[in-house]
Amino acid sequence: MTAYLSEKIRILSFFSMVLVVFLHGQLISISSGYVLWIQQFVSGELTRIAVPLFFVISGYLFFQNFSKPLILFFQKKIQKRIYTLLIPYLFWSIFGIVSVYVMQHILPAFFSSSKDLIANYDMKEILYAIFIQPVGTYQLWFLRDLFILVIFSPVIYWGIKYVRIFFLLGLFFLWINGIQYFVSIESIFFFTVGAYIALRYKVCLEAKHLCPFAYCLLACVWVVYCGVLAYYKLGYSYHCLGILLGIIAVWYSYDGVYFYLNRIKKLQEISTYSFFIYVAHEPLLTGIKKILLSISGSSSSMSLMIYFIAPLITIFICLIIGKFFRIRIPKIYYIISGGR
Repeated sequence: MTAYLSEKIRILSFFSMVLVVFLHGQLISISSGYVLWIQQFVSGELTRIAVPLFFVISGYLFFQNFSKPLILFFQKKIQKRIYTLLIPYLFWSIFGIVSVYVMQHILPAFFSSSKDLIANYDMKEILYAIFIQPVGTYQLWFLRDLFILVIFSPVIYWGIKYVRIFFLLGLFFLWINGIQYFVSIESIFFFTVGAYIALRYKVCLEAKHLCPFAYCLLACVWVVYCGVLAYYKLGYSYHCLGILLGIIAVWYSYDGVYFYLNRIKKLQEISTYSFFIYVAHEPLLTGIKKILLSISGSSSSMSLMIYFIAPLITIFICLIIGKFFRIRIPKIYYIISGGR
């Protein structure tokens, strides 16, 4: 992998992480009018490219240095992902359920339903919350699905090698028709897209594409398309097309703004905390939203202000904590961030 592509992936991963925080910061349930449309436009459409882009990058990184013998390659890759995915997943999953348990005791007024109280969970529900469906840190579903895809990566390799483009088209058909299983078909499709590029079109991905006007036009088309989707509430398949258009627009637009981004030295530093912010932003974000709403009220205009402020506060706090951990307790930070 070239140094340029490595940096591009790192910066776009950080950009996607910021989008994820804003996605989770939505307050659509208490919004109306133009405030509702703004949140549907941003969290309902623009930010939806983040997780698929994460999976494309993950699939590419998994297969980008593919080599034989196959058994040794997959064995090494899966072993490495135990440390980079599974261990952080378990740590943050346990942290999430403990955090929610503590918050439910300190701030019981913020939790309206007794059936959601961690104190009422039996052992089966606790284990399910830790290993399958994290509580509080619900964003960890991405790590869960990604690790499952890593386990089944030999099957994905077989599909790409022998079924070729038809394997990808089959997954695309399932995804655009909204067919879902335990592991999201969206996860499978975009991870496979990344794997397909790594195995067959690596050179195209590593090349720079310098055509600023075309990138600007493509980005504008995507933003307008998302606005139309949010306003007219078009069907799921149109939403899927928006995700594809957005990923292409963001990926190639980076080449057009690289010169300017490269001059922002602080961006180079904070982008190294992408994974930590991703795993740590919840339940912190939910707590901040609840506190701000209790102080300011839940009017539509206030919800819009909190919608933009709460994610920024969350990212800032995560950066401070992450930097503190990395400097003061680097070994622990190394473990909980998957060695990143």
